[in-house]
Amino acid sequence: MKWLRTLVLFDRGEVISSDDWDTVHTSYVRAISSIDHPAGSGTLTLREKVKKPDGQWARNGVGFLRTRFLEFMRDAEGWHAESDVDLSRDRQQPPIKLYPSLEAYREPITSDFGGFDFMTTAPNGTRIAIEWETGNISSSHRSMNKLAIALSNGIVEVGVLIVPSRKLYEHLTDRIGNIGELSGYLSMWEGLKAVVPRGLLAITVVEHDALTTDPAFPYLKVGSDGRAKEGRTKS
Repeated sequence: MKWLRTLVLFDRGEVISSDDWDTVHTSYVRAISSIDHPAGSGTLTLREKVKKPDGQWARNGVGFLRTRFLEFMRDAEGWHAESDVDLSRDRQQPPIKLYPSLEAYREPITSDFGGFDFMTTAPNGTRIAIEWETGNISSSHRSMNKLAIALSNGIVEVGVLIVPSRKLYEHLTDRIGNIGELSGYLSMWEGLKAVVPRGLLAITVVEHDALTTDPAFPYLKVGSDGRAKEGRTKS
């Protein structure tokens, strides 16, 4: 699999110049580059999407890529995967106004955010959260918002979202998030830097190495949930 680029949306406190950021970025890019198909080939080759006689599309599933990335981070790169981060319902909400009374109000937090795909701590103590995008575009937004909240509350100092390029997206099912669909929102996330005491928020873009039209070449396994089924019907 190819690493294309890493977009640093903001950097507070010169995290970008730290040894920890260099170490973790080099490591997870190496893990990305290790993802191959077929296994042992050294490159990620995907079967091109094909429209079937029933009008649905044959595409590659996404779970394999996430699973291999996490395995390489843990087993090959030697990172210790930490337990889920607590984004705490008890954190202080900002004061807002009610209308028409205009009185100050704080809305209670009544929902959980869930953990990150990968949490770890770098050698010099920098806490890092990584999200590998395998959901639809709304999932990408939730991941970015979770990372921003963790950064603004000082829970982590580095937040990374890994997403497919537009070219890779075309051959994956589930209508998953991709850099093309996120590009219009980058300025919004960049603007969150003012509330982060120290931290770095980044998006890393990945892509396949090659495509094949060989009908004997296997697609990556597709899930059976509702979104996967829907993705097979989309163009």
